[in-house]
Parts: sequence; C-alpha cells; structure tokens
Amino acid sequence: MKAVRIHQHGGSSVLRVESAPAPVLGANDVLVRVHTAAVNPVDSLVREGVFKFSDRPFPWTLGWDFAGTVVDLGTSGTSLSLGDVVYGRPALDRDGTYAEYLAVDPGEIAPAPRSITLEQAAALPLVTLTAWKALFDIGELKPESTALIHAGAGGVGSMAVQLAKHRGARVVATASGDGIDLAASLGADEVIDYRNEEFAARGRFADVVLDTVGGDTLEKSYGVVVPGGKLITVAGAPDPGRAREHGITADTFVLDSNGPRLAEIAELVDGGVLRPVVTKTFDLDDVQEAHDRIDSGRTRGKIVLRVA
Repeated sequence: MKAVRIHQHGGSSVLRVESAPAPVLGANDVLVRVHTAAVNPVDSLVREGVFKFSDRPFPWTLGWDFAGTVVDLGTSGTSLSLGDVVYGRPALDRDGTYAEYLAVDPGEIAPAPRSITLEQAAALPLVTLTAWKALFDIGELKPESTALIHAGAGGVGSMAVQLAKHRGARVVATASGDGIDLAASLGADEVIDYRNEEFAARGRFADVVLDTVGGDTLEKSYGVVVPGGKLITVAGAPDPGRAREHGITADTFVLDSNGPRLAEIAELVDGGVLRPVVTKTFDLDDVQEAHDRIDSGRTRGKIVLRVA
C-alpha cells in the first residue's frame, strides 16, 4: 500500500511517501480503507521526537485522525459491517492513518457523521475528543458558567467553543485576524483580540480555562480562573504550586481513544450542533507542505490529507 513513513526524527523533510506492507490484523482489529486523514500538531511532535510514546523501531506511519470504509472484519466480533463508513482516532502506539489501509480496534472508531464530507469527518475525532475531555470530564463545565477558550479558531479551540456553547456556558475565546470572526461564528459570546488586549488584565473571570497555546498564555491563565475553578492545558505542563496559590486546580492529560464518545459526537454533528472547520486539503503526496503549514502555528481549524 501507499503510506507516509518516517525513518528518523526531524523536520518535514523526513516524511517519505512510499510503498509499505499492508497492515496485519490483530485478533481484535478491523481493516479500514482510509479515504482522508487529518494532520495535527501532535503529528509534528512525534515526527520531531519531542513526543515519544513507543519503543518500536523505525519506520513509523504517522497520523491519528481518519475517515474511511471497513473492508475486513477479521475475527473481531464487532457490530460493524463491511462497507460501513467510519471515523476515529486510533491508539498512538501503532502505525497511523497516513496510509491507504489501517488496522484498528473497532472500540476506537464509530460510524462517521452522515451529513458532512469525509474530509470534514476526518477533521473531527482528535480535536473534539480533546475538547470534550478537557471541558466536561476534567473541567466539569456547567451551564451558565464562563469558559475561556484560548485559540478559539484553532483545531481544538474551534470545537471547544461549540461544545461549551452547547453546554450552555458563556464562552469567551481568544483569537486574532480572521480567527475573530470565525470564533464568533462558532458561538463565542465574546472574542478577545489577543494582539490588542491583554486577557489577563481582566482579572479572575473564568470558571474553566482551556489552554491550547502554552508558554506565556498558560502562565497568564492562572490569574484569570475564579477561586475553585479549573485550568486545563493541552500545550504544556501545569504548575501545581501556582494552582494552589490561586486556589484552583490545573491539569493536563493524554487523550485516550473513545469509540462510544465518537458516536455521540456524530449525533451532534448530524443534529447541527457541531461543525468541523477544514481550511485546507492536501493530497497525500503533498504531506510535507501540510506539515509545514501545521508547523507555522497559524492554521485555522484543521488541515486534511486526501489519501484515497
């Protein structure tokens, strides 16, 4: 099969489009023909060797977002059927989705939303699962509370704005440029242009803060959480001491795969509650350009690879 693999860590130039062996199904796997795969910042971190999750020898196939069609049920005993169109975020510790075929545990996938394209479906799993876990499982966001979503026009941020609004929270997002209008169109009650306003100058106003930026943004976010509130970051390591000083909790997490939750997300998409934001689609052969775009740190929504 055709796949994108890395044989060493490094910049986007280490991404090779090449012929690779088709995956061998494990006892609990199904085989999916991949149509589209999304590109995420974590892909670059794995490529560069910053995020290490496996001792497997090279080469590795990257990618952990996809939409595709089930073509082999193996011996998994799944309720899925041949020909089902599915989407998911597979486990990080095995070869990923930048390939024509993917062996995946059916518990990590779900039927894809029916009302959107496969490019849009591939853009959903990782960022929406991340936003859901941060806001609801860890942040325990409640209706009528205030959520501050950093980078509200980015991949995770764009879905977090919509989920928080659906929960009934007051949503404040940070963004810049055309991201301001995008975040507002997704449901943000207020968008702070971080280039012209210092969000930390507002004092303590947010019950839950979701940081997807890290660095100075994370450091300044402790001071905007109300006493007893929660700061969740997916872009750094929180400081428990600083959190205690402010009377708040601060957490981060490693995302787990979650097929049943993806089924819930698909229902919300088909019900018109959530919409994925895809700003650019590349052919698989142009994967280096796609990674360069992600590495710039200035993308809106998601970037998707057309595999099939």
